[in-house]
Amino acid sequence: MPLVLNGSEASCRPKKTIHSISVSVFAHGTENEGKVLAALRLIVPESVSVDRLPVTGHFGNPMVILTARTEKAYETRHVVGAIKQKLPTDELMELREQIPQHLNQRCTLVMKFDKQAAARGFLRQGKEDPIVLRVKIAAYPARVETATRIIRDLFDDA
Repeated sequence: MPLVLNGSEASCRPKKTIHSISVSVFAHGTENEGKVLAALRLIVPESVSVDRLPVTGHFGNPMVILTARTEKAYETRHVVGAIKQKLPTDELMELREQIPQHLNQRCTLVMKFDKQAAARGFLRQGKEDPIVLRVKIAAYPARVETATRIIRDLFDDA
């Protein structure tokens, strides 16, 4: 039965906290693209399509940029759940505490994960040749403080 507030109906569904999630990673010519894709899939569900863009690197080296993006609530929940489940507790708590440093003025959280560790099946934070995840937070009003509170709530039960 719908919830009635001030004469209007409101859904009983939880409020959407994430607008979208996008993930990108480089597969260098010397790397096995299938393993890089498997590393991406460590956090991105199979239901999210992955785009492949061949590019040329600085010294003419072939590379492929793999990108995935979703706005679907169940897929964004899957990604957040995968991070909470697969990132070691100490790194998750560190990430949670450092949210303001990873959040821009447009309420987008940027996280970087170690591609090599992910290729071995382990999720770890990393800055060298990372898997880059961008989470656009549905913050109203769109303020860093509001987005920080929302993200911390998402990671609270870790």
